[in-house]
Amino acid sequence: MRSPLFKVLALMLAALMLLPMTACGTGESTTDTTAPVTQGQAESETQNLDYVCELPEELDYKGAEVNILYVKKSGREDELISEELGHGIISDAVYERNLAVETDLGVELAFFDQTDDAMAQSAINTAVRSGDDTLDIFSIGTYCAVSPAISGSYLNLNNLEYIDLSKHYWTQDYNNMMTFTADKKQFLATSPAALSLFRLTYLTIFNRDLFTERKIPDLYETVANGDWTYEYQLSLIEDTWVDSDGNGKVSKDDFYGFITGTCISVDAYCVSANIHLVVTDEDGYLAYDNSKFDNLVDMAEKVNALYNNQGTYAFLGQPEDDIGHHYIIEKFAEGQGLMATTQFLSIETHIGPLSEFSYGIVPMPKLSKEQAEYHTYVQDQVSSFGISAAIGNEDRQSMLSAVMESMAYHSNEIVRPAYYDSALSLRFMQDPQSRDILGTMFETIAFDYCYVTGIGSIRETLRSMLPSKKLAIASRAKSWERTVNKLLEKDNQSLDKLP
Repeated sequence: MRSPLFKVLALMLAALMLLPMTACGTGESTTDTTAPVTQGQAESETQNLDYVCELPEELDYKGAEVNILYVKKSGREDELISEELGHGIISDAVYERNLAVETDLGVELAFFDQTDDAMAQSAINTAVRSGDDTLDIFSIGTYCAVSPAISGSYLNLNNLEYIDLSKHYWTQDYNNMMTFTADKKQFLATSPAALSLFRLTYLTIFNRDLFTERKIPDLYETVANGDWTYEYQLSLIEDTWVDSDGNGKVSKDDFYGFITGTCISVDAYCVSANIHLVVTDEDGYLAYDNSKFDNLVDMAEKVNALYNNQGTYAFLGQPEDDIGHHYIIEKFAEGQGLMATTQFLSIETHIGPLSEFSYGIVPMPKLSKEQAEYHTYVQDQVSSFGISAAIGNEDRQSMLSAVMESMAYHSNEIVRPAYYDSALSLRFMQDPQSRDILGTMFETIAFDYCYVTGIGSIRETLRSMLPSKKLAIASRAKSWERTVNKLLEKDNQSLDKLP
């Protein structure tokens, strides 16, 4: 790991001396990215073997080609591909990562693109059903990857020789969501190989100049104290609407306390409130969790109040609130809002206009002060990685598992620091508090099976209900239980049949 925030030279040298070389490169022991090294801390306390790749050094596949299908879509088009050095920090890191994988394992990476996740999903299913083993590794948006996984289009990663999903260069909350049955089957994984893991993370951005001007207490301190809640956010936006265009009506060109959207921006609220309606039970099977009904109603009422306050402007539906469209951040960057819900991808694309004033970032709010911690939702289009079930040769399966393991490791070592420490911490963030918040957010990344699959249309229903003028969430939530359990029973039966 090359982050200046989390690594010191002495630890690198000590790790090199103490640990054997591996196919993943240096074999060095790295420090936990969630636990910055403090001056004077003992080496034994900072070395973390969870980040050490343990592929055998002798692996050499003699130039074998590995074919990877990926989706060329906003936020994901550059996470796997880089032709040469000299095209920017991220591009150079991706190039270096790919070269490291190829060098370590003696393979050649070849990439084949699709322009749409649904098309990629169809291509995967068709290839596997026909026994076409041309494509080896699939990288597509999670929301289109789960269905093929349950239908048997991917190999069980836990059956493969060289993948160690317990390593922390694999995203552990994603592992938890994607591990099924008592046999702990897992067909999909993600890691910092997916820049979308960072780019599609939700946050609240706020105008620090306006906070200071209005004598609003420091929002960083509010977050640190655990007081950043939906109710507190509502209190900040009340009476903030200003008729900027002077037409006497609430309109797009006016000033608002809060800017958001009514499509994908709604998804983050359930997760930030730590409400998961579809979970895996103690035996590893998918189940509808009716224990969260009261919290769901509480969340819905509070979010509904946010959306229907005069101090809120919401961009309605698609495409205004969708991946690759940046209406929310554009309005905020024009100084027309006190705060907004957005993703890092939108900040990345609008860093120029945002640099004209002082801004900060904080997580999405909590449901209440009683909630133990903040939860940071990653949108369901984040890239998933899996190996085609059409690959029947066990030696090739082992090679592909080594490629995935090496790519995850080197991505954490090379790509993650390039994006996190350079693109995010240094370019985007204007103050030390934001950099601290950034670390907190990535420590609390969370996924949600219900939102990933849209099962029982829960995701789509909440997108329309939470911002609406009429809210009847309690009756609707109870009606989901029977339908969703039937769907989950079918999925569980399918999962049981898979190796």
